[in-house]
Amino acid sequence: MLNRIAILVMALLFLLAPLSAAARPDAFDRPGGYISLLGVYQHNVFESKLEDLLQDAASPIAVSLSIEDSGGLGGVLGYRLASFFAVELQYEWLDEYKIEGSVAGLPTSSIYSIEGHNLTANAKLILPIWRIQPYLSVGVGFASWEVDRGPLAADLEALDPDVSIDGGQQLEFAGRAGLGLDLYLTPNLVLNAQGQVVLTTLEEPELGDITAFNYVGFAAGLTYRF
Repeated sequence: MLNRIAILVMALLFLLAPLSAAARPDAFDRPGGYISLLGVYQHNVFESKLEDLLQDAASPIAVSLSIEDSGGLGGVLGYRLASFFAVELQYEWLDEYKIEGSVAGLPTSSIYSIEGHNLTANAKLILPIWRIQPYLSVGVGFASWEVDRGPLAADLEALDPDVSIDGGQQLEFAGRAGLGLDLYLTPNLVLNAQGQVVLTTLEEPELGDITAFNYVGFAAGLTYRF
């Protein structure tokens, strides 16, 4: 008799276990704060367009450009309000973009360089699939840029009065859109990877239809959930 009761109790516990687990909140979807540290790679999307415009401005003198891609570091402070939604503050520091050129076949020299920071407030929409969670984020904020004029800046400005390269600190609006993936190693530790597009209102140089300093990038790092 006791054996039958024990077997019945064990069977009931086995049947009720999935219901009990379903009643508990998912450890990977729970609300709460988090912090992320990221490495960032940026690819410029304006080199060929800028080279064409500078060539038109300097015509008939030949102008060629060389722009290196850049890297940087970033951080995110966020709070997950629901399984599918979070809000964030995202910061990025961008190492120098070096814009170098050659005029009339002379040795390559610096035209100008840009180093910057941006800070955006993001809304993050999440698809909570257990440990693997794709997401879309969009945000708006500000970008601060330090522009250093190089030796060729004055030469290009002298070739065409429409070319203007302003040095110094500049503060502009910025927008960000990203598509990424969170991979939960544990309920607290998350691997993160994201492709992103950052748009700013910085015009450098002020020339033709160069309307903004924009870039695409890739960020990856670790997130800790509190």
